[in-house]
Amino acid sequence: MNSPTITTTAAAAPDQTERARQIIELGLALDPEMRSHTLARLIAASLHEGSGTALEHFAATGTIDAENMLGELNYLVVPLEREGWVDALGRYVLFSAGARS
Repeated sequence: MNSPTITTTAAAAPDQTERARQIIELGLALDPEMRSHTLARLIAASLHEGSGTALEHFAATGTIDAENMLGELNYLVVPLEREGWVDALGRYVLFSAGARS
């Protein structure tokens, strides 16, 4: 007797890159002073260069490591349309770090 073959398929989460871009652009339009912690984390999540980076850690935990985050932002290479994101996140980090000192 042949036993039936059971095949399982894992559903992949849909790519949310475009949705994140839309939210970031709208958030920056509504909050040009970049005061939103949630928006800052979304930008960091969209820009970080991988696991173990200060930007990835901030995106995941909300914990700011100002010196390392600013260092990463300084060397980050992004398309022209995302340079405003880097600037906004840098301002957020500077103002947040300044508020705590």
